[in-house]
Amino acid sequence: MAQQTAQQTVASKPSIAGLVSEYAADQSTLRRRFRMPLDSAAIEFRDLHYQGWQSRLDAIDFEKLSLDDRIDWIALNNELEHDRAEWKRKILSQSNAKQLIPYTERVLRIGAIKEHGLPFRAEELATELDEIAKESMKLSSSLSPSRDSSSSKDPILGLEAVELVDQLLRVLADTHKFLDSYDPSYSWWCAKPYEAAKQSIGAHRTAIRTKVAGLSDAEADKDKIVGVPIGEQALLNHLRHAWLAYSPDELIRIGEQEMEWCDAEFKKAADEMGCNGDWRLALEQVKSLHVTPGEQPRLIRELAWEAIHFLEAHDLVTVPDLAKHGWRLEMMSPEAQRVNPYFLGGENIIVSFPTETMNHAEKLMSLRSNNIHFCRATVHHELIPGHHLQHYANARFRPYREVFQTPFWTEGWALYWEMLLWDLDFPKSVEDRVGMLFWRRHRAARIFFSLNYQSGRWTPEQCVQYLVDRVGHEPSAAAAEVRRSIMGGYGPLYQAAYLLGGLQIRRLHEELVQSGTMTNRQFHDAILAENHLPIELLRYKLTGNLPAKEASPVWKFYTFNESKSSTKR
Repeated sequence: MAQQTAQQTVASKPSIAGLVSEYAADQSTLRRRFRMPLDSAAIEFRDLHYQGWQSRLDAIDFEKLSLDDRIDWIALNNELEHDRAEWKRKILSQSNAKQLIPYTERVLRIGAIKEHGLPFRAEELATELDEIAKESMKLSSSLSPSRDSSSSKDPILGLEAVELVDQLLRVLADTHKFLDSYDPSYSWWCAKPYEAAKQSIGAHRTAIRTKVAGLSDAEADKDKIVGVPIGEQALLNHLRHAWLAYSPDELIRIGEQEMEWCDAEFKKAADEMGCNGDWRLALEQVKSLHVTPGEQPRLIRELAWEAIHFLEAHDLVTVPDLAKHGWRLEMMSPEAQRVNPYFLGGENIIVSFPTETMNHAEKLMSLRSNNIHFCRATVHHELIPGHHLQHYANARFRPYREVFQTPFWTEGWALYWEMLLWDLDFPKSVEDRVGMLFWRRHRAARIFFSLNYQSGRWTPEQCVQYLVDRVGHEPSAAAAEVRRSIMGGYGPLYQAAYLLGGLQIRRLHEELVQSGTMTNRQFHDAILAENHLPIELLRYKLTGNLPAKEASPVWKFYTFNESKSSTKR
């Protein structure tokens, strides 16, 4: 009883930070507990759960909150609204897909035996599994090549249906594993009908994939890039969640304007390299400047420490000793390089480089994609002052804000440093500048191709070709980039967030550092101390302005200019 009273006392007057942690824990519990698609019990429970959280937030006297608590309240309310919207979108997508899978309810009734502990009779369950097998097989035949299905092709609906079938197969597999051998009556009656249903549903999945989605029936087709664009309305909802006061078309225009700046700088570099303004020729020269096999780890270590010494010499940000020495090197597998042809960073830096298992063409493309000057342009992005320093700070300052995780803060911070280091003459040579320009143009292109894809305007193939033609990617690297964007589990705004988030922080730097209000170190340390936040909410904290309860995205951090980018270079 004393424990319950203590819990009630804590819950009666929670801090906003405490509420954020509680909400994150609740979301984690919901994800673990309710895993079946279109589960009516889960839908009802989640709806009531979100309503309850909204009531709790609405009951708080916002006007009495401090600046930090106001920011946390707004961010939590924003997260709640987004989670509710995404949950409804997911249910709508599954409901649409269900029209191609009329046996969905049968499978869910079986799944409820495990999920909700419902009683069953093994003989009746075997009959149900047998009927599912027959129904799904009949549906597969109706989508056979003998039928003219050209008018029924709907790639988006087909992909949604394939995803739903995958979940239904998992539901059956989980239930079978739960009951088989533990309930002798189930094993005796249902073992064979379960195998038949699994095989028949699998065949139906293949039929949907080929005849509705229009994809190859070869599951081993690793080169195929498959995804479902979220569409214009969902994209607008994601922009609202990210606190961006721009439309997708306006953001694409920002990408185009930044691309034009890169083009002009690339021409200067190409002239300096004796390439007569030909950026492709200059890029080819830089791509050929790679280390020999076995030397890449040494190069990465040297570049990492070069960046750290530069930061300290210019008093740009606090780098604790433990952060300096707290990262390590790993090598990326050939399979992982299919999704990410470069390298990744954070707690450690995962280095891409050719292996002996690659064929000759793959080795050459990996060498060219991971040349010395491309690496020098981004090692600091992955380690210090980029992601490694971020992770170090996140574990120590306001860790409860991880639930507000946004790529505009994560990737924007690392990209912002690429721009600042350019301004501070970090590149030592024209080849270094070409390396930095390649990545800057790459990030501008990400805005363009990712938003066009998510809006449903571009196919994956168009995105790949754009990166080859406009940025100068190796074909395999371009395909890996698009595959990563679409199939790598990233949010729809993730790729656009690099440069857009960097431009947001850059504008904050102009407002607070270039105005003389803060030093570089104070500014950068302050950002790291706030952990994840949409940049416009971070702006409230750094400027000390109190946001209103009804605050919404209004900040125009980018001024369009027909002749050049609005930000200083």
